[in-house]
Amino acid sequence: MFKTLAWLMGLAAAVAPQALAAGPTDSYSDADPAQSGYLPNHNMDPAVVDSSEFGLLWSTKYNNLEKFYAKPLVYTPVAGGPQIVFIASSQNWIRTMDAKTGVPLNARQVHTPFLQAEIGCTDIPDTIGIIGTPVIDPATDIAYFFAKTYIPNFRIAGNTGVFNGVYYFHGVNVNTLEDFFPPVLIDGSRSDNAPAKYFVGGVILQRPALTQIGSVIYGGFGGHCDLFNYTGVVIGVDINQHKVVTNFAVMSGPLAPQTNVWNENGGGGEGGIWMSGMPIATDGANRLFWVSGNGVAHENQGVPASGSSGCKTLGQAAVNLAVGPNGKLSLTDYFQPYDYQNMDGGDQDFGSGGVALLDPGTFKGTGVSRIAVTSGKNGKIYILNANNLGGYRLGPGQTDGVIQTIVTNKAVFGGVGSYPLEGGYIYSTPVGYPTYVYKLGFNGAGVPVFSQIGQTPETSAGRVGVGIPVVTTFQGKEGTAILWMCDPDAGLRAWYAVPGGDGKLKRINIPQVNGLNKFQRPAFGDSRLYVTDANGVLYCLGSPVNLPLNCTSPVNFGSVTLGSSATQSVSCEANIPITSISSVTVGDVHFEVNAGDLPQGPIAKGAIFTFPVKWNLETTTVSNAQNASYGNTAPGIKSTALTVQTVNGVEGYSTKFPISLTGTQVSQKAFLVIAPITVDFSGIVISDPASIPTNNLPFVISNAGVSPLTITGYAFTANGLEDDNIDYTNVSFAQKPYNLGEGFTSDNLPPIGTVIPGGGALSVDLAFSPSRIGSYTSYFLVFSNGGQAFTILEGSASTASIANFSISTREGGWLPEQNLVMDFGSVAPGTTSSLTIRICNEGGSVLQISKSKPPNGVFRPEDPTSLHESQAIPVNDCAYGTVLFVTNAEQPNIPDQTFTNTWTLNTDDINFGVHDVEIKGTVVSRKVGPLNSTGQPVYNYLGCYHEIKPGGRLLTDQQYADQQNTNDRCQEKCNTGKYIFAGTEYQTECYCGNVPPPNVYRSDQTYCNYACSGDQSQTCGGLQTGAGGYISIYYDSTRFTPSMNDTTGTGIVSGAPQTVMQSGNYNYIGCYSEATAGRALSGKIPAVPPTGTTIESCTASCQGFQYFGVEFSNECYCGNTINAGSVAQTSDDVNVNGCSMLCGGNQTQYCGGPNRLEMYQLNASLPVPTDTPTNPTTPTAGPTNAPLIGSYGYLGCYTEATNGRALSDKLNPIGGEALTNELCAAACQGYTYFGTEYSRECYCGNTLGAGAVLAPGGNDPTINGCSNLCNGNQTQYCGGANRLTIYKLNTTVTSTGTTSATATPTSVTTTPTTSAGPAIKNTISGWSYNGCYTEGTQGRALSGLQNPVAGAGLTLEKCATACAGYTYFGTEYGARPQTLELYLIFRIRYLQLKSPLRHARLHALRTPIAVWSTLGSVM
Repeated sequence: MFKTLAWLMGLAAAVAPQALAAGPTDSYSDADPAQSGYLPNHNMDPAVVDSSEFGLLWSTKYNNLEKFYAKPLVYTPVAGGPQIVFIASSQNWIRTMDAKTGVPLNARQVHTPFLQAEIGCTDIPDTIGIIGTPVIDPATDIAYFFAKTYIPNFRIAGNTGVFNGVYYFHGVNVNTLEDFFPPVLIDGSRSDNAPAKYFVGGVILQRPALTQIGSVIYGGFGGHCDLFNYTGVVIGVDINQHKVVTNFAVMSGPLAPQTNVWNENGGGGEGGIWMSGMPIATDGANRLFWVSGNGVAHENQGVPASGSSGCKTLGQAAVNLAVGPNGKLSLTDYFQPYDYQNMDGGDQDFGSGGVALLDPGTFKGTGVSRIAVTSGKNGKIYILNANNLGGYRLGPGQTDGVIQTIVTNKAVFGGVGSYPLEGGYIYSTPVGYPTYVYKLGFNGAGVPVFSQIGQTPETSAGRVGVGIPVVTTFQGKEGTAILWMCDPDAGLRAWYAVPGGDGKLKRINIPQVNGLNKFQRPAFGDSRLYVTDANGVLYCLGSPVNLPLNCTSPVNFGSVTLGSSATQSVSCEANIPITSISSVTVGDVHFEVNAGDLPQGPIAKGAIFTFPVKWNLETTTVSNAQNASYGNTAPGIKSTALTVQTVNGVEGYSTKFPISLTGTQVSQKAFLVIAPITVDFSGIVISDPASIPTNNLPFVISNAGVSPLTITGYAFTANGLEDDNIDYTNVSFAQKPYNLGEGFTSDNLPPIGTVIPGGGALSVDLAFSPSRIGSYTSYFLVFSNGGQAFTILEGSASTASIANFSISTREGGWLPEQNLVMDFGSVAPGTTSSLTIRICNEGGSVLQISKSKPPNGVFRPEDPTSLHESQAIPVNDCAYGTVLFVTNAEQPNIPDQTFTNTWTLNTDDINFGVHDVEIKGTVVSRKVGPLNSTGQPVYNYLGCYHEIKPGGRLLTDQQYADQQNTNDRCQEKCNTGKYIFAGTEYQTECYCGNVPPPNVYRSDQTYCNYACSGDQSQTCGGLQTGAGGYISIYYDSTRFTPSMNDTTGTGIVSGAPQTVMQSGNYNYIGCYSEATAGRALSGKIPAVPPTGTTIESCTASCQGFQYFGVEFSNECYCGNTINAGSVAQTSDDVNVNGCSMLCGGNQTQYCGGPNRLEMYQLNASLPVPTDTPTNPTTPTAGPTNAPLIGSYGYLGCYTEATNGRALSDKLNPIGGEALTNELCAAACQGYTYFGTEYSRECYCGNTLGAGAVLAPGGNDPTINGCSNLCNGNQTQYCGGANRLTIYKLNTTVTSTGTTSATATPTSVTTTPTTSAGPAIKNTISGWSYNGCYTEGTQGRALSGLQNPVAGAGLTLEKCATACAGYTYFGTEYGARPQTLELYLIFRIRYLQLKSPLRHARLHALRTPIAVWSTLGSVM
């Protein structure tokens, strides 16, 4: 016992050097570092747990759909205060609460979680955030974890998406939950042993709990249902350096190359590390142990290899990594099962169970000083030598070179638990079976051998999610062991950890909780435990805080010989005034207590009393014979509870106090024990009669007495032992192997006369070799001077399972087996359809589903437990999984949507293989309104929008309001008027418009719930009390492309009406009101052209006038003055300023409105057009980033800061619907930087916040994320979602105008201003100054026309004239200096250079040069 405690404490200290700073009952990591599953330090007294004093103390439910896959941690901060519980969720929330009361302390969401819907794998539903259990450093109060989230536009456009998924590593102070250092981005880190492989967080999952060794935290990563291109890795992050220091890839070398096609399933080699959430195990000797899952590359192909051979493809392997200097990892040893390729083919994931390193003080033997145990889906438990794992095919006949393989044929998810006292036990819980108990024994050479000696009466859930066994003791005492199991159906269970004589574990009745979340095990505190269920509820179970007494417990009687007795004294102190002790009871009649020995009257608070307890074995005799009842008289450790019941003088305290009594019964005589009572070889599958496999299992013959035991004979029979006349067959030792009944043999059965010393044991190896199909049974008896005992040998043989697969048709039939497409065809919105998958077993053995990854979303299983992993299908039976296609009700004219998903299935039929069932179906909506030439609606549904836009409606032109309103009628009306958008509202109203509604007003469809007045089956907007109206909007898909990526964007309008910014030699100056008396322009009123007025026709008609304006679609006016009262409207929004009517001759142009004119002014520097265009004006360029805004130069598209704002000195000094970069620049005068974001936000600052960096994608807004147009100027970009368009002040210049261009120069300055002397000219007759540039590194900066004007008479104007027709001109060295003042041509508002700046060969310039731009034109 003391060796075990010393080992655990030493291991904790080695892993975290100051671990003992933690509270003695803390759980600051998932179980113990070695993953032995034995926890002696939590004051879990079985006398209390198995009493009414142990109950549910508190429970808490958190957010909707929030789940806890990470196990709770229990911790006492070094900083002081009570013990706390730390939890982390799938929604990236972290929380702390008082461990005793459950009172919340702190909560924080560290990131937006990753969406499960992105990946199509349903292992973790809804959201994926913090999944692996964190670890707390007990020396610093810092909790460490990995969190999955997104970086918008990181690898692909958009805020989400698989390939924008990333992982961050966090360290937070448990006292405040604040970051201890900035989160560390894991993405991009390259593998040490495979540098071509780099980390992509979106395709990988951090499932195992974390492990700390010194200053490095290690985490294992696997895949999502083996989808995408991924490689399992171990990541190590140094918590002092705050960076990744190691990245070890499971699959490396030429057989597992990096392909970089991220949606290629299996492309990275797979080999995930997930272990059902268990941590990577460590023994404190700078070693890590883990086990991996399926791999798609196989370096080992039949030739034996040692564990030190350096295998590069470590799929389906148990691995030992050495921790080197600075935390670097390297391969030391591995074990790969001889049949691992078959396991890959059948999805029998070796990595579903973790590695447990057992207590070396107990679990050791000849040649073995440290034992490791692992298991998985393949139904085998592997007992490994931790110092020599076993390599590949190093055993007899090129099988596994391990200590022992226990064949169970039962799939295990999660590892084993262990109990190192009372001889040593391990525990394993296969899916759908009991928890099996295996006891440590030894063969004749002293090599450790485990034998099954018991099981729980109850079975686990028959589906994936069964937890990991864990054993606690009370203060490390023998006889106090409790086995705990978490079950997804039954909740939490507990048993006494050592089986009774009948081979069963005695159940401890504890409070019922709901089915627990997958792969859980309790986290323990001080006499309390914590678990989470599948609904996200956290439970605390424990004993009441208010106990009336404080008594000695446990009371240990030591070893007592049968036929004698022993007495111990129990001492108690009263915690409160006690009126009387009403009774005292004991659970075992052999323990005696006299009520008269206890106080008979009141007991004062603080009073101490004692009473004796006798363990009376004086009249008990050992009886070990056939049909004997063993009861509680067999030798061994015994325990029971003594309960003192009180009548309290103070309310609020328990009236019962349980005390544990324990001791060891000793028989002086020899006492024969055989374990287990049944040796079950399960079934052997005979695929080839010429090569029948053999199963091997041990059983143990032991002497539980003190005197030597002599074996006197063996016999077996196939008849039941209850018969009166049993025909026994004596075992013959004439020839090996010795026959123990049909099909059963042994090579090492101890000879008759063998003597086993007191307390000794011998392990006997058994083999089951069937010769026929059918069942086999043999009752095997051992005779000795210590009695006789028997064990039942049983097994069966059958032919292989054969899986037959089919999918139902819509007509009720079944598709051929090779068809893997489930096609629902076309379905209507708001309906539910179903199709079914059927798997039948046509073979001779039970068929097991080894892999099942069902769909989730619009396609989902009708029964979530159908066709589940580990489901058994009996012979000649079938299993079914019905898929529902559940479609939402929707508006008319939504484009047909085709949905797809998959259900991935595999079985243990080795010829079956992975079946990826492609599921697809198309939702076909109702079609209304005008149709195009292809028969599709002209208008598609855009969404439900909230009518709260300041200044007017989203769609401004109302067509009608009557009781015949329908969406199709409204669309016909808007189509006739050539509008892009149509909308219905308030049941009766129809609106049209051409300006896209901003996404900020987009609302949930449930708000548009008013039936149309003309058709009750359609929806026409809605109204919410206190919130206003909602409009159902449709759009012409040939002229508008929606964008729903952010709240401020709208979409891309193609062919939509525009305000013409320049027409011929006239510039647009704004939307003007009419004059207060008469017309705004009164010089001339041209006639309306036969084809209608256009901006171009009015331009031609008003040549020679200073101004012209168009009004009310078809009216043209000319004048040299703008008459009194006519003023420019403040808004550029046509829905606000009133200039929203379309030109009669060109419906892509705006021509004023009622009492509103589109006003144009003559620009004398522009040439008079020689003809009048008759076709609609097409914009010559799209939005840009202006290189100069006043005295600020464009710096680039930047990300927001990691914590806080990129610019934080002045927040939103101006913003909203009118925001432009010019307005923001003016508001930020005096600051070094200004930036615009989300179209409407303005920020100023003198420094950039930490983490604010240039966004990937250069100057391409579709990649870098700065794609939002300014609310006040749709020709400029104003940042995006978490992206800022940033400008920086150049203090050497003063600029009085705003300039813009489509190409961004490599360096930007502005005009120096001095009090006297030469000056740089901003504009020269249609050219704009663009800066001071160096010559090119290879040839001249400008090489189109060299020195057309030179000499002492050179002026800028002469050079400009000589370079007419070119995009750039430059002057240098007075007459030709070595630096150039470079000028470029521009266009007002619509900026378009004849060629990008790089085409002028300015990309090769050696030093910074000044570039100028100003207003001009390129015709």
